[in-house]
Amino acid sequence: MDTSYISHRSKGFTLIELIVVIAILATLASIAYPTYMSFMDDAKRTSSAKTCADIVEAVTRFRQDNNGLLPYTVDAVKPDNNDQIFLTTADGEDADMLKILTNREDDEDNRVNSLKEYYLKSTEVEEPVDGLYTNPDNGELGLYDPWGKPYYVVLCEEESGCLDPFAKKKRLRNKPCIVYGLGPDGMGVAKRGKSSKTKSGSKEEAEIAAEEEADAILDNVYSWKKVSK
Repeated sequence: MDTSYISHRSKGFTLIELIVVIAILATLASIAYPTYMSFMDDAKRTSSAKTCADIVEAVTRFRQDNNGLLPYTVDAVKPDNNDQIFLTTADGEDADMLKILTNREDDEDNRVNSLKEYYLKSTEVEEPVDGLYTNPDNGELGLYDPWGKPYYVVLCEEESGCLDPFAKKKRLRNKPCIVYGLGPDGMGVAKRGKSSKTKSGSKEEAEIAAEEEADAILDNVYSWKKVSK
């Protein structure tokens, strides 16, 4: 009887053993979690950058096929003084750009995409996160990044290309559009550092501000920098 009792007890775990196992698992999880999150964040960045590249390619192909015409409804938005059109891919705010590029225009008599080509393909999603979203209330299209934010698009009428939004005097040659995402923090607008030529700021302050601006651009608009090269 004694031997049978001891054998039965040996098949289980003591409370101390369970606590030790749980502690080990918790330690491993705490080590692995940051790595996992970093991996997932990098995957989202890659996905977002690819979508930006896809939009640039779609606009470029559309312009080549349509004698320099850009994919937007003229009556919906007007170019600025530099002949540039600023759009966002939030549903209903892209001046029909997404409908034109995906061949889903409503007015068959006044089509911008007269060739009825499919220039942009994206994963269909039911929620405005990481893909092409159709608003169930009004049927408007939206294209969202993995963090649930829209992309920002600059369409350029000038044949010489787009102006860099972060360096107004620099023109990106032969680029019909610029596309950038908001990144994981969703800030969207890069910080502007003080110029080193300003009289009020010291050289050290200007250098720090320049570094902050560079970091902000990498965090918030990393994708169009890659696409535009």
